Amino acid sequence: MKKLIIAEKPSLAMNIVKALNVREKHDGYFENDSYVVSFAYGHLFQLKNVSDYTGEKITWESMPLPFIPEKFSFKLKEEPGVKKQFEILKKLIERTDISEIVHCGDADREGQLIIDNIIEYCRYKGKVERLWLPEQTQETIREQINQMKDNKEYEKLNLEGKARTYMDWLLGINLT
Repeated sequence: MKKLIIAEKPSLAMNIVKALNVREKHDGYFENDSYVVSFAYGHLFQLKNVSDYTGEKITWESMPLPFIPEKFSFKLKEEPGVKKQFEILKKLIERTDISEIVHCGDADREGQLIIDNIIEYCRYKGKVERLWLPEQTQETIREQINQMKDNKEYEKLNLEGKARTYMDWLLGINLT
């Protein structure tokens, strides 16, 4: 069985690949006997826009203000590279030889939210550990891979990330 490491961005994935000696290159990921290392491109998801919530085409002139959705929802960005990489991640998450996911977003609330959104969107219910990297040196990566914690311990950081995203959206839509 292998661990799937999902890094926040390609540069971080490359640092992990080098630190853990993961040499086999594929389209959108790297692999060896122990690890599959892939990546997001930062935010693959964004909050839905007003039209997504109402089901109608909304212009700035016709927007019902203030607009506050009953429940916020994310959607995959409409960018070909983002869609392709998400499909790669989804297939990796669904592989039967993946025993757990290693969450490797940046060590902040945004990094937490980015990878949590991918995991949630894919409806993954298995084990998720958090690889917390205060710095991205090879030495730190090798050290921290042996000190991972359950991703549930970072739930408050995820909620902070969501709250910040919701507030930015609300202010942008209603006060712009």
